[in-house]
Amino acid sequence: MFLRIRVVATAVVVAVLGAPAMSAAPASASVSQGYVAGAGAWTDDWADEGPVSASTRPHSNVVAMWQMILWADGYLDRSGIDCRFGPVTTAATTRWQSDRGLRGDGVVGSATLTKAATRLSVYESWFSYDGAGTNVIYFGRRTDGRWDMSLGPDLEWQLLSYTYANFSICS
Repeated sequence: MFLRIRVVATAVVVAVLGAPAMSAAPASASVSQGYVAGAGAWTDDWADEGPVSASTRPHSNVVAMWQMILWADGYLDRSGIDCRFGPVTTAATTRWQSDRGLRGDGVVGSATLTKAATRLSVYESWFSYDGAGTNVIYFGRRTDGRWDMSLGPDLEWQLLSYTYANFSICS
């Protein structure tokens, strides 16, 4: 009888403690994953990304992504895309943020990336960022949820990493 009570009690504890974990939403992205990533609907993938700035992850493929967005929207010359978050990128970021009603702090965090994501759309099996004028950027999202981007003279595709800068134009 005592053994039976322990088995039932253990089953109740496992059911109660395990239920929240089973019913919880999928984990959100995190910089600690090392990449821009998402799951489920792509429309909110960028909402929990960042930050990148002159002092936080200043040399990476994510900086290249942000510089491409600044280029697409007319805030940065194409020659300024070097995967480094320097003074020119900081100034362009501050203007971009202010022009969109955001706090112009020069830090690309979740609010800035959420605003940028409103310009994303699906293009066949790719995603495109339609900037001001005729500048368009193409992105992909791999089956594991990690985003990549096309950049460089050979239109090379690289993962959007926070920890390395491996596009050929990265200095």
